[in-house]
Amino acid sequence: MKYAFILERKIQIFGRQSTISMITQFVFVGHHKERLLESIRALRTLPVEKIALFVGDRDLPGEDKVRKVAQDLKKELEVIWEVEIAEIDKKNVIRAVTQLISAINREKREGRDVVINASGSLRTLAIAGYIASCVTKSRIFTSIPKYNEKGEEIGIEEIIEIPTLPIDFPSEEQMEIVEAINGGVNSLDELVFRLNPNIEKGSEEFQKERSRVSHHLSKLERLGLIKKVKFGRNVKIELTPLGCFLAGVRTL
Repeated sequence: MKYAFILERKIQIFGRQSTISMITQFVFVGHHKERLLESIRALRTLPVEKIALFVGDRDLPGEDKVRKVAQDLKKELEVIWEVEIAEIDKKNVIRAVTQLISAINREKREGRDVVINASGSLRTLAIAGYIASCVTKSRIFTSIPKYNEKGEEIGIEEIIEIPTLPIDFPSEEQMEIVEAINGGVNSLDELVFRLNPNIEKGSEEFQKERSRVSHHLSKLERLGLIKKVKFGRNVKIELTPLGCFLAGVRTL
């Protein structure tokens, strides 16, 4: 560790007091080095231990300059913090969200919270960052550029925290059901057997489990994670695109 902080402390930032553990700051790198540098420094009141600089695929237009900015930032920042450069999909929002959630979960397993700095990002990355923040309950910031009389950007006016929306995320029990449905099931009974391979059909335990699963399916349907397709006397249960996305995130 290149910079010593108290592992857990109360801080005051933007009028809000909270207890925060060590932090990794995710930074989406663009062409404006000074804006990014100022925005990173503006968040220095947080107990940041590590900086992760996100760049796109080498084949993207303008990415050579982005990678040069990232290398220059790394040289300046690693005097104080641990710094790494990571790739992210800048074109596919859903894939970028998945990559960010995976990276956030990895940091959390190592004992660090994450804040996202979207000051230099493309719109697609800003959207991906916001979704990932909502899902993982992470904080996200952006900056307002500052211009001189000639209209040239000369830094940042201020950095602001973007409020995240609470997400009614499925419970652990419900996510187990989502994973069991993956690929679709032809009936409620089939789903019960997927969840409980050794259960005896017609037993009291089977009936209780059938009622429990049916109850959770109603909520999953309201959340837009599953859909029911009637065919004959049976009802097939399938995941929606959102359900498939959450099932994929769960395995990261």
